[in-house]
Amino acid sequence: MFKPSWALLLSAVPTAVSATDAVEHISVYANRTPLATSEVLASVSVLDRADIEARQASDLPALLAQLPGITISRDGGRGQNSGLYLRGGNNGHTLVLIDGVRSGSATLGYKTLSMLPLALIERIEVIRGPRAAWYGADALAGVIAITTRQARGVELTADVGSYGQAGAGINASQQQGDLTLSASAGYSRADGFNVRSDLDNDRDGYQQRFAKLAAAYQTGFGLWRGQVDVNSGFYQFDTAWGSEDQAETLNRSYLLGWEHQQGSWQHQAQFSRTLDDDTTYGPVSQSPYVTERDEFNYQATTALTDSLSGLAGVNWYQESVARSGVAYVKDNRLNRAAFAGLQFAAQGLRLDGAVRRDLTEQYGGNTTWQFAAGVDLSDAMQLRLSRGSAFKAPTFNDLYYPGSANPDLQPESTLSDEIALSYQLAAATLQLAWFKQDVDNLIQFDFATYTPQNIERAKISGVEFSVDLRWDSLQQTISYSWLDTENTLTGQRLARRPEHSVNWRLTQQWQQLSAFVTADYQSDTYQGEYASSPYLGGFTVFGVGGSFALSPALSLSAKVDNLFDKHYQTSSGYETAGVNFGLSLQYKLP
Repeated sequence: MFKPSWALLLSAVPTAVSATDAVEHISVYANRTPLATSEVLASVSVLDRADIEARQASDLPALLAQLPGITISRDGGRGQNSGLYLRGGNNGHTLVLIDGVRSGSATLGYKTLSMLPLALIERIEVIRGPRAAWYGADALAGVIAITTRQARGVELTADVGSYGQAGAGINASQQQGDLTLSASAGYSRADGFNVRSDLDNDRDGYQQRFAKLAAAYQTGFGLWRGQVDVNSGFYQFDTAWGSEDQAETLNRSYLLGWEHQQGSWQHQAQFSRTLDDDTTYGPVSQSPYVTERDEFNYQATTALTDSLSGLAGVNWYQESVARSGVAYVKDNRLNRAAFAGLQFAAQGLRLDGAVRRDLTEQYGGNTTWQFAAGVDLSDAMQLRLSRGSAFKAPTFNDLYYPGSANPDLQPESTLSDEIALSYQLAAATLQLAWFKQDVDNLIQFDFATYTPQNIERAKISGVEFSVDLRWDSLQQTISYSWLDTENTLTGQRLARRPEHSVNWRLTQQWQQLSAFVTADYQSDTYQGEYASSPYLGGFTVFGVGGSFALSPALSLSAKVDNLFDKHYQTSSGYETAGVNFGLSLQYKLP
């Protein structure tokens, strides 16, 4: 979509806090303008680069699985396909923005995250709850907004690990007057492990390369930005029929942005072009699957009074799958939209609302809206309520894929409610949220007819609770999610959504040394009536790790995942990694 002001973001983030103070993160995407997370009337999680490095996750899906409300279903290890279910929504119900740009495959209907390198990510913001009034289609369950690396100085990294894992990367920047240049590049690979030992006795690995070049130039008429990034590689995988496949991936994006402050008005505009290319080599492949997307965004923000601010803008994007190996009946579509919102804050009361009108070629107009209210019950406690609508159009595969198409599909639509209570002190933060979502025309694949079908209604509700406790140099974080889902047609639970999940993390700092212990629990999951194992049992996985500053510029980190070698699956028939280790070295110069 758009890329909010990075300069505003940097100026709003605290540069240092004491060990007993809570770090106040900034939400940039929840309301399309920077706000402290305590002022946002939505459930938001923010991870900056320091958080990402401290958690030492093996890849992006493993990192996101540590956050409240997110369940990951993996068809193997690093590089293989991963499904993301946010608050019980479908895999395609979460919109992924990369540097403010809508990303993902228009044939699949979602962004595959397993081949998006953590080394290229500066910041992650997860907004739980519908955001279609700001961002349009696909943001039914929420938004994951990723900001790529914003290098400062020079940084070199190298890592090794189990299953033949190895990687290296470099980030650098240089400023000359009003011009700032930055670059990032990296390489990683792994031999992997045997994903389907029952069908295909081999290892399934991956290989990946990425590069990014960016420039920013400050002029009297605003800040101009441009960037190009390329992410390519291949991964091996096993199918449920026992055949060995390999896929090559290529993602490219080009971005030109402008932002300008003029009096009380801030203007932002951005044009982008992206390519998502996945070519599979296998016995039944119709590859490549190619999505090309052009997008333009403009928005203007202003303070209307001391208590009231407004934002309005337009969005245009065109998607094409014409270069795919599949003969789609229709291979492109255009979406045009306008949106506007208001925010009010005064005397312990916060209100915000937004409305958006999307015009699509296939389905005409869709109007989405959201409204939220927050009341400060005390200096430390806030109560908030929200309601919002969202929609998602069927994918090109849903409508036109030869042999399994259903051109009569209707768009999915949702109505969501949330009631939340937050309590924040210097040494403790607590969040409790109840949410409910009714999904009309939920699209599910029907194996009896071998076509996707609309389910008249699905019901999703749940509770999220998280607590962050800090005492001197010790920090403990616990999150718990309860989820209740139902397909009203069959009365069955929705597939791959556990009823209970818990994430626990304990961190201790001793001068140059820090160490952590983690435990992640997930209850049993229903996998679908046609899965090889319709139900998978629950599991708990433990991990340990730490880092040591060898010098002000050089640090060494190590971790062990699945410490007790737990055997478990999150996708029926597909193995997960056993006990495994990782070791990384990082060198930074200002």
